[in-house]
Amino acid sequence: MEDTSESDLNHESLIHDLNNVFETITEAAELLSSDIRWKPLAATLSRSVERGKRLLGAIPDRTPNLANILEDAIQSVTDYCVAARKPRMRFVRQVAPDIHMPGSAKDWERVFANLFLNAAEISRQPGRIDVTAQRTEDALLITVSDNGPGIPEEILPRVFRPNVSTKAPTSTRSGLGLHIVASIVRKYAGRVQASNRERGTGAVFSIHLPG
Repeated sequence: MEDTSESDLNHESLIHDLNNVFETITEAAELLSSDIRWKPLAATLSRSVERGKRLLGAIPDRTPNLANILEDAIQSVTDYCVAARKPRMRFVRQVAPDIHMPGSAKDWERVFANLFLNAAEISRQPGRIDVTAQRTEDALLITVSDNGPGIPEEILPRVFRPNVSTKAPTSTRSGLGLHIVASIVRKYAGRVQASNRERGTGAVFSIHLPG
């Protein structure tokens, strides 16, 4: 019996194998697109494949422009809401077109997709997510807020820990989304805070990055 080399399990080989999975999904999407009834689903599948390739690094990373990153993350979560038959979220952005993020665009797409998805999954009715970005001389503050049920007070102090979830105990989600958010923000010497709205209901996530 031959020994299995660790090189067979490296990132490059993982990309190769997942590209085969993506290719199968792409071919299925092309078949569906020939039927007008399934064209929207085919488009969703194709966009999901592109996002998977971006996150995996199978295609070149994009320039980390915040407005473009938000657009990709919004599209991803909107596709999820449609496919999973979840209430749709309305996004309101107050973001200048020339704000660039440090590092990798795919990292920040993961951050915002997880924040948006967290709000979408706990909403029982159509909701709203607001995103604002303010740059000062030495810092960048990005705020993501929603009008959902908010974060239970007993969870707030540990909401960024792994396997802690704001969703119902019966949820199949792993509780890693917000931990991923915090880990990526720390990677770029930033910090993220969670709170609830002072007026009304909803959660607020504030990302502070050095300028």
